[in-house]
Amino acid sequence: MTKPSKAQVFRQRLGSTLVLWTVVLLALFAPNDTVANTAFLAITSILGFVGFREFARMLETTGVRVFLWPAMVAGSALLLFEVSHGWNTSRAIEEVSSSQISNAGSGQTHTTIYSATGIHFTLVTTLLFLWLSTLKLRSAGAVPIASLALTFFGWFYVFGLLTFIAKIYYFPGLNGSWLLLYFILVTKFSDLGAYVTGSLIGRHKMAPKISPGKTWEGFAGAIVISTLVSLITIYLAGPQLAPLQGIHGVLLGILLGGLAVVGDLIESLLKRETGVKDSGNLFPGIGGCLDLLDSLLFNAPIFYLYCRLTLTN
Repeated sequence: MTKPSKAQVFRQRLGSTLVLWTVVLLALFAPNDTVANTAFLAITSILGFVGFREFARMLETTGVRVFLWPAMVAGSALLLFEVSHGWNTSRAIEEVSSSQISNAGSGQTHTTIYSATGIHFTLVTTLLFLWLSTLKLRSAGAVPIASLALTFFGWFYVFGLLTFIAKIYYFPGLNGSWLLLYFILVTKFSDLGAYVTGSLIGRHKMAPKISPGKTWEGFAGAIVISTLVSLITIYLAGPQLAPLQGIHGVLLGILLGGLAVVGDLIESLLKRETGVKDSGNLFPGIGGCLDLLDSLLFNAPIFYLYCRLTLTN
């Protein structure tokens, strides 16, 4: 089979990107809250299920057995909780605000409740996962520790990190649709900046044993493009992203742009260790679900913690 040229790959990637962005924008800015939240839950669930299935298939190439359904059950429970609890919390904050209680005080109270409850539920779903996996192991008549450990890693890598996407979407005191859109734009334009810059002027290999195509020039391009996109998005969003204006826009552009490359390298290492080129073929020019999510999953907890530390009292 003839290897596609860089121009063909770029056209395929552009087509997939346009379709994906259309879906994301329709989901984030749906006029009805019920439709928007349902669409968000559906999209994150599909990404979680498909992403974990791709992770399982990659490990199967090495002979490691992955306990698919225990991870799916615990992962779906975690995502469902994060979305439903985040939605209820955001509605409660709106009700408090309408009662003329200051946004700062109400936001801080619900942030604390949200954080504590989220931690507790994460622990519960982790125990659920371990219990279901143990039952599966006992029914198989063996206790393969490697399978259990790698299944748990995959569960956390896919479902656990996806919950931070939900935390960003329901971040108290800010417009979640704009905040999540900003996060996706800055992170994914890092990928584009690295790809274009590396293809045009890339000379010095960054990590040849992990990802031969990554170059230091591409890394620099990723940071520059992400920072520009960060500042432009904050400017265009106006009051919707007002708390991110100023130095935050520059710092987040550098932070998310640089770390997106690291997240991509982590998935590249996983693919290299399992001997696969792409995690799947769901998106032409991009690859599989994990190829789409790699930098987003890595950056989501970092962006969320940055917002928690700098934008809340």
